[in-house]
Amino acid sequence: MRKRILPVFLALVFADFSYSQINDWENPELVSLNSEPAHAWFIPYPNSPTALQKKTFSPFTRSLDGEWKFNLAENPSKRPKDFFKDDFDISTWKNIKVPANWQVEGFDRFIFTDVEYPIVPNPPFVPADYNPVGSYKRNFVLPAEWTGKNVFIRLGAVNSFFYLWINGKYVGLSKDSKTPAEFNITPYLRQGNNSVSVQVFRFSDGTYLEGQDMWKLSGIERSVLLIARPKFCINDFFVKAGLANNYRDGVFELDLSFRGNNRTRITDRVEVNLLDDSRAMKAVYRTEQKVSDSGIMKFSFQLPNIRRWNAESPELYTLLILHKDKSGKTIEAIVHKIGFRSLELKNGLFLVNGVPVKIKGVNRHEHDMYNGKVITIESMVEDIRLMKLYNINAVRCSHYPNREEWYELCDRYGIYVIDEANIECDGMDFHPLKTLSDKPQWKAAYLDRTKRMFERDKNFTCIIGWSLGNESRFGENFIATYRFLKSRDNTRPVQYEEAKTNEFTDIYVPMYKSIPVWEQYVRTSKDRPLILCEYAHMMGNSGGNLKDDWDLFYKYPQLQGGFIWDFSDQTFKRRDKNKRDIWAYGRDMGNVGATSDTSFCADGLFAADRTPHPQAFELRKVYQNIYFELADTSANFLRITNRFDFTDLLQFNFRWFIKSEGKLIAEGKLESPDLGPHQSKQYPLNLPAFNKIAGAKYFLTVEARTKQPTELIPQAYTIATEQFELPVLPAPAVKKTESYPALTKTEDAKELKVSNSIFGVCFDKNKGWLNAFVINNKSLLKGSLLPHFWRTPTDNDIGNSMQIRCTPWKNAIDHAILDSMNAEWIAEGLMQVKTVHRLPSVDARYISNYTINGSGEVEVQVKLIAGKSEMPELPRFGMRVLLDDDFDRVTWFGRGPFDNYWDRNYAAHVDVYSMQADSLFHPYARAQESGYRTDIRWMSLLNRQGWGLLAEGKPLISAGVLHFNMDRLEFDRHAPENNHGGSMLNEDLIWWNIDYKQMGVGGDNSWGARTHSKYTLPYGNYEYSFTLRAKTTDTITP
Repeated sequence: MRKRILPVFLALVFADFSYSQINDWENPELVSLNSEPAHAWFIPYPNSPTALQKKTFSPFTRSLDGEWKFNLAENPSKRPKDFFKDDFDISTWKNIKVPANWQVEGFDRFIFTDVEYPIVPNPPFVPADYNPVGSYKRNFVLPAEWTGKNVFIRLGAVNSFFYLWINGKYVGLSKDSKTPAEFNITPYLRQGNNSVSVQVFRFSDGTYLEGQDMWKLSGIERSVLLIARPKFCINDFFVKAGLANNYRDGVFELDLSFRGNNRTRITDRVEVNLLDDSRAMKAVYRTEQKVSDSGIMKFSFQLPNIRRWNAESPELYTLLILHKDKSGKTIEAIVHKIGFRSLELKNGLFLVNGVPVKIKGVNRHEHDMYNGKVITIESMVEDIRLMKLYNINAVRCSHYPNREEWYELCDRYGIYVIDEANIECDGMDFHPLKTLSDKPQWKAAYLDRTKRMFERDKNFTCIIGWSLGNESRFGENFIATYRFLKSRDNTRPVQYEEAKTNEFTDIYVPMYKSIPVWEQYVRTSKDRPLILCEYAHMMGNSGGNLKDDWDLFYKYPQLQGGFIWDFSDQTFKRRDKNKRDIWAYGRDMGNVGATSDTSFCADGLFAADRTPHPQAFELRKVYQNIYFELADTSANFLRITNRFDFTDLLQFNFRWFIKSEGKLIAEGKLESPDLGPHQSKQYPLNLPAFNKIAGAKYFLTVEARTKQPTELIPQAYTIATEQFELPVLPAPAVKKTESYPALTKTEDAKELKVSNSIFGVCFDKNKGWLNAFVINNKSLLKGSLLPHFWRTPTDNDIGNSMQIRCTPWKNAIDHAILDSMNAEWIAEGLMQVKTVHRLPSVDARYISNYTINGSGEVEVQVKLIAGKSEMPELPRFGMRVLLDDDFDRVTWFGRGPFDNYWDRNYAAHVDVYSMQADSLFHPYARAQESGYRTDIRWMSLLNRQGWGLLAEGKPLISAGVLHFNMDRLEFDRHAPENNHGGSMLNEDLIWWNIDYKQMGVGGDNSWGARTHSKYTLPYGNYEYSFTLRAKTTDTITP
């Protein structure tokens, strides 16, 4: 029945759409009106010198950025109908910046959704009651020298649909919020003062193709530009700069087209110059030809021994095109940077310049923490600088074409780019149609968005592939866009995730597939490489198992990397009620009844201000391009593998050092290896002899640092590092101490106390827990030392319902039943207290042994003995205790300095680290588990006087420290306000977890994937031990 009803319903929907009178903003077959055909991005200049200076604006351009008059109406019926007329009074209107999202400027509401549309889906229709319309107006004066020229207005990006008027006369309309719309406004202009009016609709049929997981903001969000052109001028050009003869020589092809009537310009000429940027703009090629009668021209030539472009060495040349009159005077000059490189798919591999590259990529949205979708060139440069510092070599423009300057910068600094059409209709999952990709009424919109992306961006060298869109299922419309791109560009691959492995994607680009899927692919498919378009979702405290991912990428050549989701959080910087900085997300910014996907906008490697999250350091480590391994157990030889694709290692200095418990033991240099890309070789380490202390731990660290600075990377920057634990002399047999300083035992019905003149511990006899640790008559504890099995859920935990599934462990200790408690002397000054508890809510027994000696030490040994019930995994197995807040100086010998976890500690080297207790916590946008360190030999919490407590692992522990109660990090879906990491005020306590382990943070995705099994604690038996030691003013080491 359902299958029969649905087609009838759909037929009615589209019958209504096809034959009724509809609005322009609800007509997907109307993509624009009177706009110019899309063409390559360039700015015309009057001559070579000004063109080569490459200023943003030339004498032939005028910016209309700045203040405009603005009015916002709630819906189209309330918009000012005649505001574009000269006599319409706008004196009471407010001012607004252009470019800007009007929500950022204080108008309307913010909406963030991931999958769902910001409106109830009913394509192509949008709400009539709530569809804000922004009306913009400003005046401008044309330069006198523009008389006789054609004048165009270029709106870089308008979200999501707009009408345009000049001097009260209707010009046209356009959709597609992420590519420019250009109009010839010459017929509408007048001498002197002119007016431009733009009316922008928040929602249109285009909204159904712009369902990306981002803030749904509105307005004129990229620059508005006037451009003056001769009546007969260069209209477009397409340059291809490839390689030939074993990738040695450059192959240059240029297609050039003119617009206008050339019958009056039959003597005009075109001069094409190729200048070498590395040799003071010396011309390496020059030709001049008469403009053809058709206005379409082709140029081609070969250049021997060309300098090749790649992301590691972005060698560029300057293409200078001059349009000249018959006397040789330049009419217009156009300049564009190009790089010679080849892109191929061969033998199941993706090759750049004949080399199978590893894509160490990120997805990146355009987002500014104050200005939303309006970003600056300075911020773009900063993003690329961070990418270079963190070994990132590729970006997927998710999920729309970016500002033109982004591609220029990626050309310049060397970043591989996947350019993606502004098409995503993921929200159709909530509509019976499920997709628009196979609906003929939407084909024109799919093609228009693809063409506008391609034609604007076709000349950028950094673009190594085109993406048809994102998460829009598959259908005939994507077949059409694929065929269009293949017909226009034979130099780049085309990809689309939901084409899977069919013929309409040149590369298999899955998202969020697991390691077993990757392995299965390379075993069964040999025709195409696998490059994940999205993987390792970085929402909140995430980034687990990245090393496992990349171990597999390096194992199989056909696995060529992928693009992390994503580069930075899409949050806004705000203040909470205590005037503390927070990262605002979801409902913090308000909404209009649409679903707000909580903190789903905070899934970046970096915060919105580009402060790195701890997982960024892990990514930097797994992405590093030099791999070190000890070739033998005696550390006599070091194997170095060059994982660069085009760079030899002579460019780097290599050094090593040995440390033991934070102390430098020895250091030295290695000769820079003459090791080419993808080569590996063994080198003698020649470590000096030094006196090893039996039982001491020694760690060798090897580093590679830059010899020379580049524009973005400083000199002596560490681009690769590795740490190895060296073989140690066995610790001498510890002679059992026969006696310790005297202890006394006192007890009553409530309490058991073991103490001497400077130290003491107390046990609650009713509950069986250690509840006091006294030094110099001061108790350090603010509560009992308790078993702890819970962690406040991370975003990944919430996505896989850990907070529901593992609930039995959350309060298991609250239901503990003390079965027995025994205390006995086992030597002079040595007492053992043993307790046995039942934990009925998790069907387990918990056995504790506390061995107390008069020197101020308590050895804690605990066991969890599982029953026969089926229980979920343990979020953690450990203990926790509260200390007075003055014990806030934390020092540890373990992995650090940043937050690290069982499945995310490859980048965290072992050393001795010290910091304030509140500095261990990382303020993620949404408050969650944080403040953790792993592989700890010992950790101390001391006060200003240098005394406190030290925990020593037997042999290792993991530990977490917070300057507030951990319960404040709990997730409450029904809380009236969001909970922010930045809002965590210090309390008068220190929360200290002393653990065997905590489960890993995971990171395959944030909507169901669990932590990998090798990093989980399945229900079963566990035991571990550590020693608590009183510390006074002597050394803090054990």
